[in-house]
Amino acid sequence: MNEYSTIKIAFCGLAHGHIQQYLDVLKNEDNVLIHGIYDKQDDRQVIISNKFNTSRYESIDELLKGGVDLVIIGSETSKHLEMVKEVSRYGVNIALQKPIATTLEDAIEILKTVDRAGIRLYLLWQMRQDPQNIKIKNIIDQGVLGRVLYFRRKHCLSTHRWPDFKSSWHVKKEMNIGMWADDASHPIDLVRWYFGMPQSVYADIDTLVDCKIPDDNGIAIFRYKDGLFAEVMCSFTSDFGETTTEINGTEGCLIQYYGDAPSCNQKADHECSLKWKRYGDADWNTCPIQTPKHHTQRIRDLVPSILNFAKNNFTPPSPEEYMDTLKMTLMCYESSMIKKQLLI
Repeated sequence: MNEYSTIKIAFCGLAHGHIQQYLDVLKNEDNVLIHGIYDKQDDRQVIISNKFNTSRYESIDELLKGGVDLVIIGSETSKHLEMVKEVSRYGVNIALQKPIATTLEDAIEILKTVDRAGIRLYLLWQMRQDPQNIKIKNIIDQGVLGRVLYFRRKHCLSTHRWPDFKSSWHVKKEMNIGMWADDASHPIDLVRWYFGMPQSVYADIDTLVDCKIPDDNGIAIFRYKDGLFAEVMCSFTSDFGETTTEINGTEGCLIQYYGDAPSCNQKADHECSLKWKRYGDADWNTCPIQTPKHHTQRIRDLVPSILNFAKNNFTPPSPEEYMDTLKMTLMCYESSMIKKQLLI
């Protein structure tokens, strides 16, 4: 496929809200054809087909038998394996909405299926494509702050306050486990991307507001061989905030603002979204990369990497990284349940 070839994209599974953001961007992209959509839930399929003026199909076979370049899967998490198995029969590359699965067994089978079919898999983690997060990784990797001693990422949503969220598939254990598995997996993947696989985890996850929306608040501390504390704090009952990332190193510190939905969607802008300072310096270094005006832009900004993946111009994370992030996420539940630090 050359730079100017038309990319035919199909969507299988429309449950995840991010799918509509991708559709909205892709429909206006040059050299992109939205071939069609499929979802087992007919009413959902009809609504999205009408909204985006796309063709809808009655089965995956009908959708894919004519050939496409990429399939984007956005089904309920527990159905990822089923969808990957179906799509892989057509030898087409897959962009899969995160997280990869609800169990390690399903994740292993997904990766085996992809490998057997000789196709490529891209798991859609938007934090890895955020320009500010990429800048933070460069600062860490270049040793600007010295050896990192403490990393903290706060990741919040206001889902607890969304109308009817308690009836959504996101909070059904059999479909998605809970909100920690669904969304704390984002900053957990960020930790894996920045620092590699930790040695241990201690987590405490609880439901503090409404028993119908499990895992609404929690904290996890990952420890590394060099002593690093990497903390993930999540609240899904949060309407707004500012600071999202803090790093302390042997040579300096870093602060990031506006990196999640409640903070990004505030009306007031902080004068600087990302800053860092080496100890002894008089002034902060500031980053010219501005935060998007709305959190949905971060989701929409995944589209260039999706298109480059379709063109084979983008190397996605390795299967080992996908497995590591899921293992780290699931072990948080185990640690919270027994109230003990666990070796990973």
